Amino acid sequence: MCGIAGWFERSGALVNPRLLRRMGESLAHRGPDGDGLWYRGQIGLAHRRLAIRDLSEAGRQPMSDPESRVVVTYNGELYNDAFLRRELERDFGVRFHTSCDTEILPHAYLAWGDAMFERLEGMFAIGLWDVERRRLLLARDGVGIKPLYYAEIDHAVLFASEIKALLAGSEINAFRLDPEALHTFLAAGHAGTQRSLIKGVAQVGPGSVVAFTSRDREARAFWTPRRAPEIVDLEQAIGLSASTLEEVVASQLVSDVPLGVLQSGGIDSTLVSLAVGRTGARPPVFTASFEEPSHDETELGRAVANAVGLPHRVVPVEGASDQVALFQAVVHHFDGQCADTGALAFYRLSQAVRRHSKVALSGDGGDEFFCGYETYAATQIAAALRPLIPGRLARNIGRVAYHRGARAEGRLPLRARVARFGLGFGESERSHLEWRRLVPSFLTHRVYGPTMSGLLGQSPYGEYAHYYDTTYGSILDKAMLADQRFHLQSILAKVDAMSMAHGLEIRVPLLDRRIMELAGRMDLRLLHPRFGPPKYLLRSLARQLGAPEKVTRARKKGFNVPIARLLRRELRPLGDDVLDRQADVLYPYLSPDGVRALWREHREYRSDHAFALWPILTLAIWQAGLAGASRETTRIKLRRRPRALRHAAS
Repeated sequence: MCGIAGWFERSGALVNPRLLRRMGESLAHRGPDGDGLWYRGQIGLAHRRLAIRDLSEAGRQPMSDPESRVVVTYNGELYNDAFLRRELERDFGVRFHTSCDTEILPHAYLAWGDAMFERLEGMFAIGLWDVERRRLLLARDGVGIKPLYYAEIDHAVLFASEIKALLAGSEINAFRLDPEALHTFLAAGHAGTQRSLIKGVAQVGPGSVVAFTSRDREARAFWTPRRAPEIVDLEQAIGLSASTLEEVVASQLVSDVPLGVLQSGGIDSTLVSLAVGRTGARPPVFTASFEEPSHDETELGRAVANAVGLPHRVVPVEGASDQVALFQAVVHHFDGQCADTGALAFYRLSQAVRRHSKVALSGDGGDEFFCGYETYAATQIAAALRPLIPGRLARNIGRVAYHRGARAEGRLPLRARVARFGLGFGESERSHLEWRRLVPSFLTHRVYGPTMSGLLGQSPYGEYAHYYDTTYGSILDKAMLADQRFHLQSILAKVDAMSMAHGLEIRVPLLDRRIMELAGRMDLRLLHPRFGPPKYLLRSLARQLGAPEKVTRARKKGFNVPIARLLRRELRPLGDDVLDRQADVLYPYLSPDGVRALWREHREYRSDHAFALWPILTLAIWQAGLAGASRETTRIKLRRRPRALRHAAS
């Protein structure tokens, strides 16, 4: 797991090594164990190393084949590298010199060309330079576990693991937000899978490769989740799931450094811990503890650790001495691109885990692929009620509930559930897209500024809706595929940014392609039966593997902090400063007066605007440059670029 960056001068101009090095240095937190720089004329690649496998100097990047025909800078882990290594040795006579999975990549490209990416099992973001064809390839794993941003500026292509590296290397002096991306961000907490909040800065899509030459850019998808249900027998499903999970987890335990497991009280992380225990490995498991009982799962996490026989460590993730500085650090590591409400807790958890382990396994992805969210039941209920209840009535009920009970600060109190259901039901016939909305549509009229006013009647979920509408099958098939391809990005962005802030590698077995494809073969009746609990298959599997009964019966809590209370207490000084006194920094995108009004209503317990304020506060801090060391890179005015990129982007 590392940080990567690169610079391709399509005009043939020389790359500036000083700025290329600066790009790499801005990613030092992702790779504190070493750095590497390679440049030849119009191309330059940078790398920051987090040494996990083959800790010797032989594992340094950028790395090439012996004849220097292909050079790669790579972030991630391959779990089938041993298989690929044997195939390349047998069929192509390749001789390997390290045990590092990176060494596979240049040889795989020489053997199979662009088709190599279909063969890779793992999580990855790759920058690859084909010397002979003068061609740059950027590729990202199937569901986008690892991030990869790029910008086309004049005649140059810049890419990096994080936007801060693009800003460190370029001198964009007309930095502007993308209103449509911001519209999505304020609703979903992220801008989607292929955009960023900055005009001209894009993401390589999950499961995609983008190729650049001096004249052309081509993109193609090499993998995407799909639903093709064929397995209907529960015992067969349990057997296949058990064997696949154990195979995947065993492959993901490979490491030359200490490893741990993140254990909540949920089914997904429990299955990972159970599978780890069955391999004979004995890593410690870590559970985040919360002061708010409705959020805390310490007891369940301890029960799982005891059942598996793994050492258990509890990590308090609330009560930091300076929550304001913590929030600013989170925004800095997100580059303002994500407003996931669980990020504060995951930042603290990652920080604590890193003191003991350099790698940790997590249970992320189970809800999206095995139908675990409560929103799936809500979607079914909404479909049944739609012929009976007018949308306007539901929307009005939702608005009334939204403004009631503002003092209830537990995890989604009843009035919040009623509000979300009513507003989502009334907003669209595709209610599933609306359940998690942060800034409700009826508030956008109050907070949108002149730059955003043209979007008031437009859904912020264009990409999300596309995935929903182009999926065949039941409404749950549609909802699951849409969540896998869109909603999951917020969670993955949180996990990557917060863990890599501390140089911690997180592996996600349930998002291994072998498990994702198996989940796609499961009939919905195994995942979400009409008269059974959600995620029925995984609960049954956990029970068979020896999970405690209180864990298999427990209701999902999720990994979030009590943000309503946090905003009114520990983060109140930050809100008073950024959302009140300095709210003008949001203009012309948001209305300063509208934002001030929302903040004061929440602060004074007149309404609970916590979820709406969270992305706005993230945006405000990022724009105001208050996130500690990021002050100089988040300002609207940035340094001018050198002559190699002399025409500033607008």
